[in-house]
Amino acid sequence: MARPTVLVVETQDDRRKELCRGLAEVGYEVVAAENSSSGMRFATGLNPNVIVAQATVEGFGDLTVMRFLAPAEEGKPSTLVLLAEDERSDEDLPDGVILLPVAGLTSAAMLRKVRTLLVGMELGIEADQRLESLVGDLQLTPLFELLPLLQRSVVTGRLIVAEGEIALQEGDVIGARSGGTRAVKAFARLGRTSGGTFRVLLGPSGMEREIPQDLLSLMAVAMEDQQRFDEGQEALPDWESRVRFELGPAFFATHFTPAQQEVLKAAQVGPTIRAVVEAAAVPDGQVLEELIRLQTLGFVKFDEPEIKVRVVADSTCDLPPELARRHRIQVVPLTVIFGDQFYKDGIDLTPGAFYKLLASRKDVHPRTSPPTKGEFLAAFAGIVSRSDVVSVHISERMSQTVVHARAAALEGADELRQVRNADAPPVLHVVDSFQVSAGLGLLTLMAARMAQRGVSVADIKARVEEMRQRLHLLFVVDTLEYLARGGRIGKARALLGGLLGIKPILGLVGGEVAPVDKVRGGKAAHPRLVQLFKERVDAAAPVVVAVAHAAAPVWADRLRVLLQESFKITELLQTEIGPVVGSHTGPGCVGAVMFQPTEEEAPLIAPLPTIE
Repeated sequence: MARPTVLVVETQDDRRKELCRGLAEVGYEVVAAENSSSGMRFATGLNPNVIVAQATVEGFGDLTVMRFLAPAEEGKPSTLVLLAEDERSDEDLPDGVILLPVAGLTSAAMLRKVRTLLVGMELGIEADQRLESLVGDLQLTPLFELLPLLQRSVVTGRLIVAEGEIALQEGDVIGARSGGTRAVKAFARLGRTSGGTFRVLLGPSGMEREIPQDLLSLMAVAMEDQQRFDEGQEALPDWESRVRFELGPAFFATHFTPAQQEVLKAAQVGPTIRAVVEAAAVPDGQVLEELIRLQTLGFVKFDEPEIKVRVVADSTCDLPPELARRHRIQVVPLTVIFGDQFYKDGIDLTPGAFYKLLASRKDVHPRTSPPTKGEFLAAFAGIVSRSDVVSVHISERMSQTVVHARAAALEGADELRQVRNADAPPVLHVVDSFQVSAGLGLLTLMAARMAQRGVSVADIKARVEEMRQRLHLLFVVDTLEYLARGGRIGKARALLGGLLGIKPILGLVGGEVAPVDKVRGGKAAHPRLVQLFKERVDAAAPVVVAVAHAAAPVWADRLRVLLQESFKITELLQTEIGPVVGSHTGPGCVGAVMFQPTEEEAPLIAPLPTIE
């Protein structure tokens, strides 16, 4: 990874010297210019990878310099970072120009922001709008590929993912946190994270060393525990099952291993499998493995929980798998078809793999197909023996998925009655969400939380059908090509948008995609999204938000920041647009869904405790 060449154009002597010294100390080739003429001479002669310039310097603040720069390697032009003392908007700035407000910043803080940008260029990971962190997607850069990159760049700081964070000291992993766990156990848990946004923050790590292993050994431990975890997941019942000991002479005569002793001690803290996994100090996979051994020895039994209502969704809900599992949501996959290849959404084809395939198969436009009646019937049959069902699906105006679910429920009624093996048949409600992707995911999640709080199946159905009217989904696509190919938007409109640089803001209106506004240029789209959301909900009242993206984590992060600055968000979910929806939006799509609960609804849909 070649280090970028940096040109610093700064009229203030102290600031110029500190920036140059700080960058040179960590190995960057730095050229300093104290005025416009020398800055322009170096810029046009050296063609540096990055120019850091005071915004008031002639030729730089007005972007004149950008006309004289030749394309850099791989066709990527130089990046211009403007140090602005005043409040300026970056909406009209072209790509390759970054506005860095420096009023009130120390030289050290300014240096950290610039180095964040440079490290991102080395790693191929973009920095966020404010140069506070690097933002990426674990589907595109998996954790065990990212960590060696950070090690080679000798990064000190924090790597933050949805479930926790990893502390780095000069590229070495020194600590980890996930929920209430720390150190190796937390690292192994985070190692199972296969998707979602990550952030790298340069600076103090905030942790003392608590992990002694080198990175290679640590990843080996995590991968071994991953295998144990997967096997344990298959063999054990629902994580909310209560752990019950069978005490007898053999129990007290047995010499338990240290790991088994740890599991037995943890079982005294909480009665469920989930609580034992959380409380034990050893990695999660080892906990599950020891529980299975104790069960085989006859010392442990599991009492599965009574779950009165379960929620079924389809894979266009784009919920992270762990989130769906934690809420006991049964996800039925749609099918993605590439030429003669068939993939089950989220099972055979992850979002990251899909967008790579999409980029490599320009000759083939992917098609999608809903689950069959038989697939829905199998999913329902696996649930109704113990639970009633609310099945929530993508809008009928966009897919036949909900039609097939209704048919499975109707035509399979006798079969499902036999599965229940009781006088009363199971109650199974199929609901059209009028939504897709993050909108469907959020609605499904709220339904599942109500189910776990004991709301009746009929009441959940009624509430979901009322709530769906108050979900607001807005999004922007990078190109209208995929919507046009899939018949979701007129080809003439797609061509017009591409020619004029117009970015349409799209939304769901009556359960189908429709344009709701338009802006010129991508940077203006997200501020306009915020304004449109303000027209739909009360910005002063609590809202629940989900932000979704298709291989565009930096733009999603920009939207997240704008929404957090503008609304009173009580919960914010971040998710990736999966293969089925991504077949129609294409990569680069970013959007959000917003829901404003009533005071009576808020406690019913609030996040569940980690341990119950």
